[in-house]
Amino acid sequence: MPFYLPPTSTRRDWLKHSAAAGAGLFTANALGATSPENAETWVLFSDPHIAADQTLVTRGACMAENLKRCVAQALKSKDKPFGLMVNGDLAHTDGQAGDYEAFVGLMQPLRDAGLAIHLTLGNHDNRETFAAGCTGLDLSLLEEKKPIEKKHVAVVSSARMHWVLLDSLDQVNVTPGLLGDLQLGWLDRTLRNLSDKPTLIMLHHNPLGPIVIDGKPIKNLGLQDTDRLFNLLSSHKKVKGLVYGHTHNWSVKQNDTTGVHEINLPPVAYVFGEGKPNGWVRATVTDTGIEFELRCLNVAHDEHGKKVALTW
Repeated sequence: MPFYLPPTSTRRDWLKHSAAAGAGLFTANALGATSPENAETWVLFSDPHIAADQTLVTRGACMAENLKRCVAQALKSKDKPFGLMVNGDLAHTDGQAGDYEAFVGLMQPLRDAGLAIHLTLGNHDNRETFAAGCTGLDLSLLEEKKPIEKKHVAVVSSARMHWVLLDSLDQVNVTPGLLGDLQLGWLDRTLRNLSDKPTLIMLHHNPLGPIVIDGKPIKNLGLQDTDRLFNLLSSHKKVKGLVYGHTHNWSVKQNDTTGVHEINLPPVAYVFGEGKPNGWVRATVTDTGIEFELRCLNVAHDEHGKKVALTW
């Protein structure tokens, strides 16, 4: 099972918290809260990189302050999201227990508002210290028989869609990721057994095939078994998208071979290139597809509020 932070209150509390948040500078309408009738929304965070020292600044960004702002923005939605995903690299460098305690504390307003938080792990995380040092973690899920030993995977389903959460953490503080034979086998079986509702796959590492320069392969800094993953996904037509982080970049494109859309989430923390956006994404699901809306921390950014719609 995955790491999971359960809500600590109810929908009524969401309405109370969102009303209070909406009284600030940015109103619910300014955040695009208006959505198609009966649409379902999800909040997507990635790469917060929280340190125990919440004043720490890296690449010009205070990670804790950025996460606070993303949490506050997400709370301004008028309608309660179905859930929230944080897609890996929760911790700053190598997954210290204090990093996770700080992360959970910063996420507490969302839980207090009644939102369930689903977590995947990245290369800067540590499974053992997260489970041991994180207050509020639902450890009962970890005590159940795991589908894959030492990996944390799950299916999160709603009336409209499935999310399949994978674990691409290979080695702590080592950049490349790996799913491995057992996880790929579990994914194939799981997809075969799921209903035909549209399905999105979420993992931390970016898909990246072998790179050859001057006839020589170079180190792959993304998902090492990308080709195997894409071969698997091509046989499951219900899979509509692959959602990942890791690159600290925002983009949406369609894979020419599989037809699967690749959604690269922006970082909550710092960016790797000047002018790149950081922030979070709101995903709105309808009967006919899903719309991803970029919510920049810098609301003056040219891409703030940009929407990309996928149909199915």
